[in-house]
Amino acid sequence: MKPRAGAPVTGASFFNRDAELRLLDAKVRSGTHVLLAGQRRMGKTSLAIELGRRLQEDGWEFLFVDVEDAVSPSDVIRDIAKAAHAVAGVSSRLTAALGRWFKENVEELSAGEFGVKMRAAGDYAWRQQGEALLQACADHEPGVLLVLDELPIFLSRLLAREAQEGAKEAHLFLRWLRSLRQQHVGSSLVLMVSGSIGMAPLVERIGVPDSINDLYSFRLGPWNRKHSIACLKSLANDSEAAADEAVFDAIYDALGVGIPHFIQSFFVR
Repeated sequence: MKPRAGAPVTGASFFNRDAELRLLDAKVRSGTHVLLAGQRRMGKTSLAIELGRRLQEDGWEFLFVDVEDAVSPSDVIRDIAKAAHAVAGVSSRLTAALGRWFKENVEELSAGEFGVKMRAAGDYAWRQQGEALLQACADHEPGVLLVLDELPIFLSRLLAREAQEGAKEAHLFLRWLRSLRQQHVGSSLVLMVSGSIGMAPLVERIGVPDSINDLYSFRLGPWNRKHSIACLKSLANDSEAAADEAVFDAIYDALGVGIPHFIQSFFVR
C-alpha cells in the first residue's frame, strides 16, 4: 500500500471499507439509489470510485461526475455528458446507445473542449437533454452507476445566487432528479449522490424535503483504532519504515480519530 494523501485511492491502494463496499454493492445491484454522506476527507470519493471499478469488472458502466464546480443545472448535464462520452469511447455497446444523443446535441469536441447544445426552447432545456442522455444510459445492461459527487455544494452555490432565481433552479433540479429516478425504477440506471454537506437541511431550505426520501442514506464514518493502526502498519511495511507497535498506538492517540486522509497525511509528513 503506497501513500496517496489527498488523491482518491482505488485498486491495490484501497484499504479496508470491505463491509461498506459489500453493503453498497448489494444496494446498487438491486437498483437502490443511494445518498452517501460523511465529512470531508473520510474517503467517500475513493469508496464510490472503488465500487464503480468493481462493478465494471462485471460489465457495468460507471459514470463519476464531480459537480462541485458546476454553477447551473446545464453544467451538470454537460459534465454527465463528458463522463458518458469518455466511457462510450471504450464501450461499443454504450457508444451505440449514446450515438444518436451525441450526434444531435454535441456542439464541439476537440482539444479537450466539450460543449452541449441546448436546442430546446426556454431556460430549462437541460431537463429534456438530460432525460434523453440518461435514457440512453438506462438501456445499458447489466447496469450503469451514475455518481454525482458533492451535489450539496452545487445546490448551495445555486442558493447563494439571487435568492428567488437560485432557489427556483435548485427546486426544479431536485424535482427533476427525483422524477428521473421514478421514471427509471427497475431500469439499469442507478444514481448515487454524495456530499460532505448534509442534504436534509438543504432540501428543507429549498422547500422540497421529499426530494430525497427515496434514497438509501448511508453515512461513512472514520476508521476505528484497529483499522487505523492496520493502515499505518501497511504504509510502513511498503515504505520499509520499521516502527515499534507503541508508535502506531501513539499516532492514533495523537490524531484522536481515524480519518483516512489525516492518517495518510500524517504518515507522509
